[in-house]
Amino acid sequence: MDGTILSQGTFLANFAGLANPNPGSASIGQANQFILNIPSGTDWIKVRNFTQYGTVGAAGGAYFNGTANADVGFEFYWQRGMPQGSALVSYKASASGVVSVDSMATGGFTLYDPSGQDPLALPLLGNPVAVSAVTNATRPVVTHTADTSVVVGSVVRLSNTAQTDVNGVDMVVGTVSSSTSFTLLTASNPLATAPGAIGGAGFYRVVNYNSLYYPRHRFVVNITQATNAQVSTSVAHGLTPGQAVRFSIPAVSGMIQLNPTVQNNYLVGNIVTVVDDYNFTIDVDTTAYTAFTWPTIAQQPSSFPQVVPVGEDTALSLISAASQVPTIAGLKINATQSGLLADATTNTGFLGMILGTGGNGLELTTPILGPSGSVAWSSGNVGTPDRLYWVAGKSSFGGL
Repeated sequence: MDGTILSQGTFLANFAGLANPNPGSASIGQANQFILNIPSGTDWIKVRNFTQYGTVGAAGGAYFNGTANADVGFEFYWQRGMPQGSALVSYKASASGVVSVDSMATGGFTLYDPSGQDPLALPLLGNPVAVSAVTNATRPVVTHTADTSVVVGSVVRLSNTAQTDVNGVDMVVGTVSSSTSFTLLTASNPLATAPGAIGGAGFYRVVNYNSLYYPRHRFVVNITQATNAQVSTSVAHGLTPGQAVRFSIPAVSGMIQLNPTVQNNYLVGNIVTVVDDYNFTIDVDTTAYTAFTWPTIAQQPSSFPQVVPVGEDTALSLISAASQVPTIAGLKINATQSGLLADATTNTGFLGMILGTGGNGLELTTPILGPSGSVAWSSGNVGTPDRLYWVAGKSSFGGL
């Protein structure tokens, strides 16, 4: 039946890992992308920003991708047949209570299907984008042709650059400087060592999927020499305290003492604490181990360091029971267990909708914050998220 409602709900804008875009001053910034779980997919969706409904437009204090003077949307709509990433939006301009309308080509709504079966959903791999240079740094800066598909938290995969030691390794985007430049990795998970040379021409593609099954293998970019070694991964790990892991570290990366061998009784490290999405500590003393390094260009070809979940330590899990919830960006990973079963293998796949962070309005070409909401930052850098309500449904004829 036309207009059948599949699901509805509410959420708070997620800003895990984000900071005040204008430190020291009160401001409004975009939130992270938000993915809704909508059974059976959806043909239409409407999102209303309850917080912004009751405010006047931001007086020059709203930021999109680090640039000021964005408008803040309060109602968003999409239906099947409209382009992916688009949205119809109602917003209030700066310091005004007058309602304006526009449409966005990016940063709106995108169907989510990690199985890749819906031809209209976000592709598992984005289109290749030409790269002109990649800096030789522990957080490489990528310069590329104009592309607005990359946002903070996106995962990208480089190829065909001179930096053969980063090709094919999925890495999180830590900052976006402009439509032609972004920085790989965050301040908390840089490479242990720089690639070894400047990267030249090549391509990157945005990676829009995770392995369907949790827990997931991850590339390791650094391991400290410490009583409880800290492990850094190239993308969010989603692991919890008490989970057991093994390592596969190539000889060129040092610290091969962590590899399971007969001599160390097939060493297993148990996670003691989760520092953040990209770092955790283990109950292995590595102070006397060889220092860990990221493989350089001169050391290619080689494999890349990896960490592989292999189980759970019950005693450690019981000590850390309150944090036994697999999360990324502050949100529980879909379908995962908690408590002692946090390490259980589970299929995390679901159909849904990605709520974007915003994009330029097509009429006035100025940025409008998107359906994932915004965050009000105080001058003391305390963030208060918007509350948003949504409703999604099916139609007899869903469009093409």
